[in-house]
Amino acid sequence: MQDYMVQLEVARQERVQTLKEFKRLKNELARAQRRCDELRAENGKLKEALIVTENELQSLHTYAAEMVV
Repeated sequence: MQDYMVQLEVARQERVQTLKEFKRLKNELARAQRRCDELRAENGKLKEALIVTENELQSLHTYAAEMVV
């Protein structure tokens, strides 16, 4: 009977450790997902800025070509 009690206690301790590790990993995943969302938003803003810059460059190129003529 004592042997079973020891096994139960060991199993309980392992369960507690497993739950702690699960919570830690869950929190780490949440942080990673938030960072991913931040990077996606930043990427979208950078793409938008790139498009604006490309349009301005095309306009300047067109203007320069008209000035040469």
